[in-house]
Parts: sequence; structure tokens; C-alpha cells
Amino acid sequence: MKRGPLHLGYCTNVHPGEGLDAIDGILSEVAAVKARVSPKEAFGTGLRLGNEAVSALISQPNALAALSDRLRAEDLYVFTANGFPYGDFAAEALKEQVYAPSWLDPRRAEYTRNLAEVIAALPGPSQRTISTVAGGFLPDTDSPEAEADMARALVETAEFLRQLADNTGVSIRLCLEPEPWTTLETTNDAIRFFHQGLFPAGDVVDDHLGLCFDCCHQALFYESPKESLKLLRASGVPIGKVQVSSALHVAHPELPAAKEALFRFDEPRYLHQVTGYSPVGVLSALDLPDLKTPPDDWLLAESWRCHFHVPIWWDGDGQHLQTTRSDWEGVVKQILEYGQCEHFEIETYSWDVIPEDQKTDLAGGNLVNSIALEFSALEMLLEGVGY
Repeated sequence: MKRGPLHLGYCTNVHPGEGLDAIDGILSEVAAVKARVSPKEAFGTGLRLGNEAVSALISQPNALAALSDRLRAEDLYVFTANGFPYGDFAAEALKEQVYAPSWLDPRRAEYTRNLAEVIAALPGPSQRTISTVAGGFLPDTDSPEAEADMARALVETAEFLRQLADNTGVSIRLCLEPEPWTTLETTNDAIRFFHQGLFPAGDVVDDHLGLCFDCCHQALFYESPKESLKLLRASGVPIGKVQVSSALHVAHPELPAAKEALFRFDEPRYLHQVTGYSPVGVLSALDLPDLKTPPDDWLLAESWRCHFHVPIWWDGDGQHLQTTRSDWEGVVKQILEYGQCEHFEIETYSWDVIPEDQKTDLAGGNLVNSIALEFSALEMLLEGVGY
């Protein structure tokens, strides 16, 4: 939905479903959210369309036109899309496969081009965004040669987006989304990659590539929102979209009860990378099970943070678990002060794997209620800074 120059939405990856047949049910869920948070005005949607759905929309006669008609009938528009997960995002054990294919694989570029064509054909503003994996899984892409190859693929995709804008009047910025254990993890990683691999290609990068600043991901590295955004602004790296999200935070991981509370969120579908703030710097583990028996340096850390997207209005369980809510609030305030971005997408995709008793405590266990509360939290902050 619009709030002054800003577009606010939430990512539909929170609703399970894959392929063309699932879109109708997903849009019914979106319409239920719209009825709660934007009943009288058009509602901006952050679509998540995997390769199966995108391929069907392009290949099946009238499928794309039918989707456009459905969006208009529901008073929905598309300002951004999540092009990160290529396959089934609700698979039983997705884990690091969420990063595949990487930008080393031609399938990633082909899917992204097709997604861009779909998004450009749907109702929405003339400036749109797509978020994508920031390279690939770090162990598979951690070399100068891999980064150079991925940069070339991204520049070629940007050139495609420039031609698409010329043909359709819809300009799309492809936004790399740094995350722990991807090629680009931190703000400094992103700045280096843009300056070494992308900016030399010229204005096509300025116009069609950028960052997706995921607040949960950046909080995991204990980065200061103010300093991170200041560095990006000074370096000229554009932020195309902000994913408003929260991570889990444990202030006293040395306490058995605190560790037990965190491990209740261990589940087999998604990666839940963990970081720790220690005297020797930020520690990093690929997944929660890796810390069942934590090394001594982890027990000396003053806090742990876990990549588990929890509702952005939630402050924790009042005992051992907290969240990084203050980080996303700081990011949004700073972004607005600098005028760095106008696309804000709430992304709490993990609702389906939150412990059942915890979900009961969260908005009565009702997803639509929780999303409505997330919009309320974001809008309250916007009102406080004059939007």
C-alpha cells in the first residue's frame, strides 16, 4: 500500500504453495490481509514466484493475463517480488538448497529474466524491484574467479532489464540480498563487490542493480544500522528494497534455560544460521544443530543471534528470548532520513515452523492477525517520523 512516496507490503513467501495452481489460494490469503490493513485503498503486494510458477505464467496461454485480472479485481498491485528461492520454498528440508542455483548457474539468470518479464506485465508502479540471492552458498562461491563470473552474469541481467524498461516502461532494479553464508554477508562485502565487479560496467548497474537490505540478516552480524547505511550511501551502492524483519536474540547463552528456549526453534526446513558477539569478534555457525554442544568461545559470547524470522512486532518471550526489533526500527528511520529507499517489504516467512505453543501466544495463532500487527508496528514507526 502507499504511504506518501513509500510502498509497503509483505512477502507472500509466508503462504506455502508452489506453481501456477497455488497462486489463487495465495492471493486469497493476501486479500484477507488487505481487508484488515488496507480495506479502502490499493494494496501493494510482494510476490514470491518460483521458477515453476514463472515458467507456467510465460508458457501457458492467457495465464499472465488472468493473473493481472485477478490482481485488479482484488485491488492489488505489485511493486516488488522475491526472486531468491528458485524452487519449492516449503520443501520439508530446504536448508542450503535455498541458495541454488547460484549466479554461477545460467538457470538463475534465466529464471530472473523470466520473473522480470512477469512482474513488468502486472499492475503496479513504473519503478519496481526484485530481490535475489547475493551470489550463492558461500562455500561454493568463495573465490575471486567465482565472484567475477557472477558479476558478469548480473551485469548481463541488468542489460536485459534496461531493454525491458525500454520496451515496457517498467524499470526493475535487481537487488542482491546479503545473508550469512552467502557470497556477500556484510555491508563491506557488498561495497567491495559493487566497486570491483559491478560499477565498472557503468550506468546500467546504477539503474538496474542494487541491494536488498534485510534487517534480520544485517542484525546477525551486529552491524550498526546507522553506520551500515552511512557506508552504503557514501559508497554509492543503491538500496532498492528493505526487507523489514527480526531475528532471535539471546542475551545470556551461557544459561542452560536460555539455550533450551532457543533450541525450541530448531526445525528441519530452513537454515537457521547463528552468530555470537564475543571478545574476539563475531562468531558464525551454519545452523542451530551445530551448537548443540557449543565450543568454549561460544559460551563466552555475550549474546547469540539466530536467523529465524519472527514477527516484527514481537519483543520476545519475556524471559530468555529477545528479538532484534530495535535494529529494523533503526534501519527504517535511517533509510527515511537519508531518502535511500521507497520499497519496504515485511518478510516473516517462518510462521509455519514457529513452535506451535509459541504461535498460540503470537496473535492467537492466526497468521492474518500477526501480519496485521506487523503492519501496525511499521505504520506506527512511520507516523512517529512524519510519514
